[in-house]
Amino acid sequence: MKIKHLPLVLLVCFGGQLFAQSGNTNYGLPKTKEYDRLSAGVTVGVSHLLGDLLKGKQNNNRFLEQAEMKPAFGAQVHYQLTHSIGLRARGIVSKFGARDADYLDTLTNQPVSIGGSNHSSTYPISEVMESKMFESSLEMTYNFGNISFLDRNKNFHMVATLGIGLFNFDATVKEDSVGSRILRESGNITELMVPVSLGFKYKINKVDVGMAFEYRKSFTDNVDATVKTFSEYDNYLMLTAGVNYTFGKKNKPMEWVNPMEVVYNDLADMKEKIDILSGDKDKDGVSDLFDKDNNTPEGAKVYGDGTAVDTDGDGVIDSKDADPFTAKGAKVDANGAETDTDGDGVADSRDLEPGTPQGSLVNFQGITLAKPGEFGKDGLSGSGSNGKNGTGFLPSVFFDLGNAGVKNIYHDRILVIAKVMKANPDLKITITGNCDVKGGDNENQKLGLRRAENVKKILVSEFGIDAARLTTESKGEKDPMASKLNAMNRRVDFAVDQK
Repeated sequence: MKIKHLPLVLLVCFGGQLFAQSGNTNYGLPKTKEYDRLSAGVTVGVSHLLGDLLKGKQNNNRFLEQAEMKPAFGAQVHYQLTHSIGLRARGIVSKFGARDADYLDTLTNQPVSIGGSNHSSTYPISEVMESKMFESSLEMTYNFGNISFLDRNKNFHMVATLGIGLFNFDATVKEDSVGSRILRESGNITELMVPVSLGFKYKINKVDVGMAFEYRKSFTDNVDATVKTFSEYDNYLMLTAGVNYTFGKKNKPMEWVNPMEVVYNDLADMKEKIDILSGDKDKDGVSDLFDKDNNTPEGAKVYGDGTAVDTDGDGVIDSKDADPFTAKGAKVDANGAETDTDGDGVADSRDLEPGTPQGSLVNFQGITLAKPGEFGKDGLSGSGSNGKNGTGFLPSVFFDLGNAGVKNIYHDRILVIAKVMKANPDLKITITGNCDVKGGDNENQKLGLRRAENVKKILVSEFGIDAARLTTESKGEKDPMASKLNAMNRRVDFAVDQK
């Protein structure tokens, strides 16, 4: 394959990369119209010809051997095709220069070395080459900052370029030491060249600055007006620095945005949603994605939206509600129990005598049956057929299904019983355990008795009530108070013994 075909092959490779990137728009990549794509800038630097001006050598295109650095100036326009690939049109003006000195024998007029032995005398003859240079090129640019690196400095990236172009030169070689006689000329020639570069850029808002090392592959040996058999083509190097400004109102230069970051952010967001969908932080059986309350207490019953059940709507969830069946609209304390201002065990919403002295024995409406210390003097009216007082009201204690343990939230109710008994030393209480209809008769009978015994232990051990004043019994499932609300049947009742 001839070397002149190389630019076409490389451009085809870059083209494949271009179409591969632009075809990804169906996979959630950002749209090109969302970014600023056009920029322009200026370039300054130096050029250095790799020529073969030295005499007597067939292949001497060596760096810095006989060429001189010359200033270079240029301008460019850049259009970003994708986040990684762009197209740059650029023009540069510079010069080429080189100098070579040999020694000629005065008799033979042939070159000799300084240390030669067969000559009469020598004098230096210096050759100087100068040429103007103008180049224009169209280059494909590729920045390694996008896609190639996942975690990078967003204001810095490496850039490589490859393209095709033309350069114009008009070289003249003179004999500098003898009247500046012109020795040879190349003529005004325009030739094909392939520009290749590698450099870096740093972004400051809409401006970026950078440097690049550039190589120009030519296809002529006549740039320095010196053609030698078997010599390499006269290529040249450039070291450039540039400033570029991106036009547009979006303030989002396309070149500086990694499109894969959008994909990674989408994947992270999707993972987070999947974690939420599959997660259940409070273990209530409702996915976190649909759970309106991710901090419900462990074991609490919840609705379909994950909020804890509040049967009576008093604002205290059932698992923490001392009385889950308070009347609608009734005032409750932090434990869900209805407020009882006078502490007689009858909630204010049902208390017909709200100012009862503490320790009084009252009926279910809060009406005083016996004041503190007066029980037993005149007796109590309304006794039931079983010998127990049928009109006195004392609060009940409720239990979980199949459980005989007394919850802390019910200790305040047991306190009411203790206060009444301490205020009435002759008062005796019967504690009756009850169960719902679940389970067998024999099991429920035993469960009801265990519930009554546990309440008795609290009255004796925590409140100092004489055990002789307390009697326990069980009705099992024989005395249900509600046919559909089993929670109302899992309870302990208190009744005053008739004296």
